[in-house]
Amino acid sequence: MHGDGETPGSEVTLLKAATALIASAEPEDVAGVLTAVRDGLIAARRCGLVVATDRRWRSRQRNAEAVEYTLAEQLVRAPALFRHEIVLADPPDVTERLSGRAADTAVHTISAFSRAAEQALRAAAEHAPAWGDRSVCRHCTALAREFREAWNGEHPTYSHQPPQEQK
Repeated sequence: MHGDGETPGSEVTLLKAATALIASAEPEDVAGVLTAVRDGLIAARRCGLVVATDRRWRSRQRNAEAVEYTLAEQLVRAPALFRHEIVLADPPDVTERLSGRAADTAVHTISAFSRAAEQALRAAAEHAPAWGDRSVCRHCTALAREFREAWNGEHPTYSHQPPQEQK
């Protein structure tokens, strides 16, 4: 196990950096937005696996996993990302573990990524000259929102609340 489990670690730091790149991407640079979202999704997946080691978040990670793979599948269909593969981490690929407040902070970081991705994709869709890129941006906008809803337990299908921590 890396870190103390109570302090957000490297996966959270990487996701924060990816989220900052998404937020700073120019909507006219559709390929740049899609690339930043792709990189953020890869980081969010890894961060989610780190959080899933805390039993309070495990079911939400499972719910979000389906959306992650659908989002990845849609992103690679964009002509702007043609021939760019997305490889999402498998659980054994991530050795960092978070629990307690650090896990909660990581989930907030995942939500921030999703919100930034949703906003950037919506804006990029308006500037995408190619129909394929515009379509992917629009579809992924909805998926980014669903991803956040899965982590936040807001979607009716994903309403499971994590058990409260024992004190």
